[in-house]
Amino acid sequence: MTEFRGFDSTEIRALAASLRKLGGDARGLHRDLASVLTEATQLMKGKPATTDPLLQPLVGQVFFMPSLFGGPAQMPGVLDDELGNMAGSMDRRSKQLDECEMLIEHGYAVDPALLFADEAPADEQHIKDALKQIKELDGKDFGTNGNRDDLKKVESMLDGMTSAELDAFFDRVPEADLKRYNDLINNTDDSGWKWWDENGLPEGERRDHLSRILAKLGPAHWAKAQAAFPGMQPGFDTTDAYLDGKNSQSGADAKGMHWGIPSDPLFAPGSNGQDINAADINQGRFGDCWYIASLTSTAQVNPQFIRDGIKQNPNGTVNVRIWDKDGNQRWVTVTPDVPLDKDGTPMTAHAKGAMWPAYYEKAFALVYGGDDGGAPDGHEGDKRYDRTEHGTYGAIEWDYNEKAPPYVTGHDSKGIDNSVDSVRTSFNSGHPVIVSTGSGDDVNKKGQDKWGTTFSTRHVYFVKGFENGNIVLGNPWGPPNKDIVATPDEYKEFFGNPQALEVPKS
Repeated sequence: MTEFRGFDSTEIRALAASLRKLGGDARGLHRDLASVLTEATQLMKGKPATTDPLLQPLVGQVFFMPSLFGGPAQMPGVLDDELGNMAGSMDRRSKQLDECEMLIEHGYAVDPALLFADEAPADEQHIKDALKQIKELDGKDFGTNGNRDDLKKVESMLDGMTSAELDAFFDRVPEADLKRYNDLINNTDDSGWKWWDENGLPEGERRDHLSRILAKLGPAHWAKAQAAFPGMQPGFDTTDAYLDGKNSQSGADAKGMHWGIPSDPLFAPGSNGQDINAADINQGRFGDCWYIASLTSTAQVNPQFIRDGIKQNPNGTVNVRIWDKDGNQRWVTVTPDVPLDKDGTPMTAHAKGAMWPAYYEKAFALVYGGDDGGAPDGHEGDKRYDRTEHGTYGAIEWDYNEKAPPYVTGHDSKGIDNSVDSVRTSFNSGHPVIVSTGSGDDVNKKGQDKWGTTFSTRHVYFVKGFENGNIVLGNPWGPPNKDIVATPDEYKEFFGNPQALEVPKS
């Protein structure tokens, strides 16, 4: 095979063979070194034959000390496994490269990022079979038992594809076929009189299916997938921020909203998510304080739990752990683009130098199933704002603080007595606690006279701690908004509905 896209698979395979041989030779070198060092130590009457920390473990090794993978556990013998694994990966990637080149010669487009992926080689027949199966859904008589079994065949085919196969499929499949498939999997209505009549895919299965597609699909085909499957991307044009051009509480500008890739990475550079800090989280400009307060309070008590719930895929998409309305844990896949304002600044939640809160928020917007309209946003009765939604950022604006915790932790929160003593008891027992404020212009003015603009009515705060008998509340708006320090009487006057969250142990 000649050079293709900067790779020469023949040369790569030759290098893999050399690495595999060197790995095999490392076992003999390991045995010889161990023998020499052991004999030298004996001749030196117990004095160390080497002070090198990498060689000292070999002294006295008559037999290999196996690693978890079966080879020697120390250098240089460990290179047998390591170089062998590397060679195996190079062989698989070379085979993938050859098959992708063949697909491209046959007229398919495959995202360049997938050409050298470490996966099973692409099989063109899998692509042809899936194209045929999804085409046959057009006008098909599904019989008396509904269409679910036919849809599951397509689902199984797409889920079983490699990244390259799926990308080639999306390049070739007509948009009309994808949209028809989306309409069918979303329509779960049946005839109403036959118990065996099953249509569409159940919501949870449908959500998992879309996530599996996005987790493998090349970036060049994300837009086509999202156009066909609206459930992959939450809309933002029903949010108060979009309709008003600003956040109604903070007044922060929100004009020029559009999708884009943020400049900050998933985690702050060099941290790998190990520096998750609740104090760095900023709600952004959507009215979802009730959710961000739950996320932030959980991150404060158990940052590792939050870190374990998010990971980036090789294609750049992000998997987020979330629980659905029925309490089922799911991993929801989202693309890395988020709503930005006219200046390219994220509208979404974010942290200092990191975007992981935005992807938690985006996954929540897709999954949240509790929006029934009528939330106290000051627009009651206005159908542009006050309506039931699902799968949008608008659906997660303006709701009640007890509705978010199950989606973050997998457990319902527990309402506790509205007193500083009760809140302190729960907080000191390891529970994140969130509280909310009431409504009314008089209350807002009185609160801002005490604490400035960090106080807002119709807002949810999280408990940060206690000092000198007072309660310290964090604002999910994040820096530069200051904490609220309230006496027990002030707390009782301005705050209510405290909820204690249950966070699983990491």
